[in-house]
This record gives sequence, C-alpha cells and structure tokens, in this order.
Amino acid sequence: MTSPTTAGEVGTTTVAASPAEPAPDGTTAAGPADVPAGRRRFTVASAVALALVAVPYVWTLWGPWESPNPLRTTIYEDNYYDLQARAMFHGHLWLPKGSIGIEAFNHDGHQYTYFGLFPSLLRMPVLLVTSRLDGRLTAPSMLLAWIVTALFAAALVWRVRVLLRGSVAMGWPEAIAGGALVATVTGGSVLVYLAETPFVFNEDIAWSVALTVGATFALLGMAERPTWLRLLGCGALILAANLDRLTTGWACVIGAVLLAVWFRSKRPGDHYRRWFWPMVLAGIVPLLVGLAVNWLKFGVPFGPAMTEQVWSMVNAHRRQFLASNHGSEVGLHFLPSDALAYLRPDGLGVTGSFPFLTLPAIPAVRLSGILFDRVYRTASMPSSMPLLFLAGAWGVVVAFLPGRIARPALVRILLVATAAAGGALLLWGYISERYLGDYVPFLALAAAVGFVDLWRRASGRGALSRGLLAGAVVALAVLSVAINVGIAIVPSSEFSMAQTRTFVTDQHVIDEALGLAGPPVRRVRSLPGWAPAGQLDVVGSCAGLYVSDGEYYRTVPLQYYERATWLPVELGPAYEHVFDVTAGSSAPGSAARVPLVSIGPTTVAASATPLGGGRLRLTFVVTDPRFHVGAVPTVVRSGQSVAVDVTTDVARHALTVTVDGVAKLQGPFSGTGRVTIDHPGGARNGPLSVVATAGRQPTPTLCRTLDRSARP
Repeated sequence: MTSPTTAGEVGTTTVAASPAEPAPDGTTAAGPADVPAGRRRFTVASAVALALVAVPYVWTLWGPWESPNPLRTTIYEDNYYDLQARAMFHGHLWLPKGSIGIEAFNHDGHQYTYFGLFPSLLRMPVLLVTSRLDGRLTAPSMLLAWIVTALFAAALVWRVRVLLRGSVAMGWPEAIAGGALVATVTGGSVLVYLAETPFVFNEDIAWSVALTVGATFALLGMAERPTWLRLLGCGALILAANLDRLTTGWACVIGAVLLAVWFRSKRPGDHYRRWFWPMVLAGIVPLLVGLAVNWLKFGVPFGPAMTEQVWSMVNAHRRQFLASNHGSEVGLHFLPSDALAYLRPDGLGVTGSFPFLTLPAIPAVRLSGILFDRVYRTASMPSSMPLLFLAGAWGVVVAFLPGRIARPALVRILLVATAAAGGALLLWGYISERYLGDYVPFLALAAAVGFVDLWRRASGRGALSRGLLAGAVVALAVLSVAINVGIAIVPSSEFSMAQTRTFVTDQHVIDEALGLAGPPVRRVRSLPGWAPAGQLDVVGSCAGLYVSDGEYYRTVPLQYYERATWLPVELGPAYEHVFDVTAGSSAPGSAARVPLVSIGPTTVAASATPLGGGRLRLTFVVTDPRFHVGAVPTVVRSGQSVAVDVTTDVARHALTVTVDGVAKLQGPFSGTGRVTIDHPGGARNGPLSVVATAGRQPTPTLCRTLDRSARP
C-alpha cells in the first residue's frame, strides 16, 4: 500500500489503495492513476482559460484603444508607492511635502500616504538600481498581482475540491468548468475594471485580492493538515495583506484567529490543539505590525483621522460630510444605500450600443438623502459577476446547511472571515466600482464550494447532464468576462482624447454594421453640467464633440466648472492650435518668451532658457487671473524643433499643452470669448522661433458624421 500524501497540498493528492475506497461525499474514489490525470486536466483547462482572459486584461491594462504600453502611466496618482519606497531608503515614512497633493495626510509636521507598504517593498529592488522607472511601475505591479491571483485562485479551487470530495476523479467536463471558474476570478470580475486605470487606488485593491485569495488558500491548507511550513506561509501572506489594505488584511487576521479557536475546540490529545498558539500568532503578529506602521505614520493604531487629509482642508463638501458623521467615514446609516448599490440584481447598464453591457448610466442612488463623501457609477455583484455570485450563493447555502458537505466547519470559518472585508464596505460613506474588489476573495471561496457541490451532485448523472452543466458554467463565464470588459473599455476621465475618439469611432462603426441607432447625439451651444453616460454632444458647428462619463462633480467646484463630466472626443480648429517651436542659440543671457494663444485675460506662452552645452529649457506657462497652472519644462537642443499642440477647450474651460504628443501642461483657465493666435504669421524672439501651422490643424470628420444625426 502506498503512503498517502496530503490531499489539499498543491502538486500532491491522496492516492487511494483501491478504486473502491469511499470518498467523503459517498461516491467511489478514484484509482491511483485517475487522481494525477484529473489534476492534469484541471491544470490544462485552467491554463487555457487564463490565457484566453489574459488577452482582454492585458489589452485593458496596457491601454485600451491605443498602442499597448507595458509601462503605461496615468495623468496622476501613479507614483505614490515609489515615493514611499524612496522615503524608506532614507529611514522614514514621510513624503516630500506637496508630492501627492490632496491625498496627503498631515501629521507632526510631515505628510504621509495612507496606502500600505507592501507595493512599495516590491518596488525597492528595482528602485535601488534605477530611477528611470519611477512612476511607471504601477501597470507591471498590477500585472504581477493578476498573475498571483490566477495562481492562487486555481490552487484554491483544487484545494476546496480535494478537501470536500477527496480523491474522486475529475473528468474533462468538470475540468473545463473548473478552468472557466478560475478564469472568471481574474477576467470576469472587477479586476478588469481596475486594470483600465493603473493608479495607486486600483493597485492597492489588485494586490489585496491577490494576497487575500493566497491567505485563504494557505489557511485552508492549515485547517486540512497543519505543518510549520504551512504556518509560515500563512503568516507571510497575512502580513503582506495587512501591509497592503486594512479591510482585507483584517479579514485574514479574523480567519487565522477563528481557525485557532477551532483548533482549540478539539478533544484533548488531538494533534490540532497544539497548533492553537502558533495559529494565533500567525494572525496577531501581522496585525500588530500593521498597527505599528499606522502609529509611525499617524500617531494612532487605527486611522488616520480624515480631518488631517489635505483634501478635507480644501474641499467644503468633504468637511460637511465629516461634520455630519462625527468626523468618520463609516456608519450604520450608510448600510441601506451601500447594500442597494452592491447587491441589487439590476445594477448594470444595458444599452443599445456597443459594448451593450457596462456600468449604469448614472451614479448609485443615495437612499433617504443620506450625505455621502462620493458616489460613483457602480455595478452590483449579481449583475457584473454572475458566475461568481450564483456559484457563491449556492456555496454559502451548502456550507451552512447541516450535512450538505464534508468538513463544513473549515469552510464556514473562512467564508465568515473573507466576508468581513466586504461587510465593512457596507458601512462606508463612499460608493465606487473599485470597492467590489474587497468582495472577490469571498466570492472566489464561496464559488469554489458551490462549484464542487454542484459537480458532486452531477457525478451520478449521465454524460449529457454533465456536459450541459459544464456548458452552463462556461456560458456564464463568457458573460461575466463580456460584462467586465464592457465596463472597463468605455471612456473614463483617464482616457486621452485619442483613446476616446477611437472608442467613439469604433462604436459608431460597430453600431452601423449591426443596424443600430447608436448613442444619442445632441447639438448644443454650451455643455450642460451633467448628462447620463454615453450622451454625445456637439458644440456649435463642430467646434467640439464630447461624450459624458455620467459622473457627478457638483461636490468638487473646480471639476464642475471644468465640466469634468464631459470627455473631449474631437476638437475642431477653433479649439486646437498647432505650432512649430524651434530652439535657436543657447548662448548665456539669450532667454526669450513668445506668446502663443490668448483667450481674454488668459495667455499661453513659450519660454526658453539656455542651460549650456547646446541645450535649452523649453517651458510653457499660463498667465491667468484666477488659476495657477504649473509649468513642466522640456529640455531641447539648439536648433531642435518640436510640435506643440495648444488646446483651448472653451466649452470645458480646460487648457492642454502637448509637446511631440506628450502632455506637458493641463489645467483650467478663466478666459472666455474669441481665441486669438498671437503670432499667426510666426514670431522670433532671441533663441525662440514660433510658427503657427494652420495646415496641420485637425479636421473634425467624426463630429461632422455624427452631427448629421444630432438633434437640437
């Protein structure tokens, strides 16, 4: 008789001595040759399914509707972890003042970020050897988190199956369905939406999903057969989770403590009892480390105080929100609105235009007029992740009904623990699509339990029934992927105008090919303060074409002034101005300044300052009576010409200066009325030569096409 290895361990499984040995669910166990074959089938099916969903995920992460960029950056908030890592190189946690703007927390004369240390620790080996990747590591980090999630999700599904069904053989229909379930965790969930905007908020949640799914897998292994190696793995993953995100980190701590209590509940002499204190320490030590980091940053174990954030100091709505909620962002009165947003069965936008399934057209509903910090367009779990939700709901039912599955206590403990992360969000005065990530570890575990039980029930049925079940799982997986890709690829505030134009163009082509009317198009004299998502507005005689993202910005006066709801699709010659700027002599004392564009009291000018060695600093500055717009310099060589695009979007009060296709300056302006090119025939001042190139100004062809169907 062969010595059995551990059923739940990755790469191993219990080998039955006889094909007739009973499995935990009462079915016939597999023979020695069937178990590795089933594992191979599951591995192949999972690998193929993950490879398929990796395509839309990577396309979204590297930039939808534009040339793929593995080091893609966002307009802002993608360098926080780099700054924190470099601060740790110097032996402290505070960041340079002003480096993270409104997201900074002021404490004891320093500014800190509330984001955890784990992603910063990951960056440190890279940042030790180069500074060229500062601010460009978020997309690679999120891709790594996705890979870790995929590996742990596959391992978790297999461990749950072995725990609940032992060595029962797995055929191809079940393996294919299992692979589809694993792929849905990574490609049919909110992780795809997170990839659309690789910045600090989404990277934080992407890693929290990966680490919590990993900790759940490790805790389940400890529950099945404790060893010191598994204990160390649990502790390391729980520590990493606590150094990333508090909600999911504390959920892992709860799982470890509950598991320790379960160990303690065993009969005297049972080998599980001696693991009580080690398991307690595996949960409590990471918690204490996380609290210590919080103390070092903010002087309190729990926090930080929201009143210390710069945003709370500059935004009246945030101060009003905190004052109405005793300085906190949590409260029971938020529960009804949060539950409605995240759990309603119809929380999805269904449209008659490509991509057909996406976020709701308007932000989430606030019940009873409760004041929230922010409320965004948010899809619900049942509607946006149907496979995980349905399988998970069944998994919860069978886990908590007596006698439904083998070893139910182990599953219940971890379901309660992982549910704690999502449960905390139901008390949060902030509703956002990205927060669905806190529910993914719970859904992954619950769906694995439901999936295993469904196949246990199908094991005694014929091949047709098993094939239909596999087909239903795959169909729900495909639907889940389509929904989440649809949510992720529509224009958002992080899209460039080129991305938005490509999307609207392709949307129009697809809708026409399918004989659909397409999204509504209006002709307006000025942009309204808000419109539902997908609304297209043409300003004037195609001076500009805009699409609404459906978000409310009334609580942020400057964004409301800038009409941040509206994303530019295409701008005509009235709003977009192209120049050739040539740097001449770099002799000392030859600094120069040339005005480019004027809109009332607002002026955009180019200036050049010699640096020596044949180099000049080319800077674009804005003079405006109401707003300060920071200037970003570009170093050029003497004689070098650059293409400069100045966008004076009067409809949105938004100004952009782009140098050779790279945005160098963005901000609001107060000027209104006619836009004037200060030197239409060209100008020269010392080392700076400017020529307006009207022939290269864009022609609003898409706007004119859509304008034919516009209604006034």
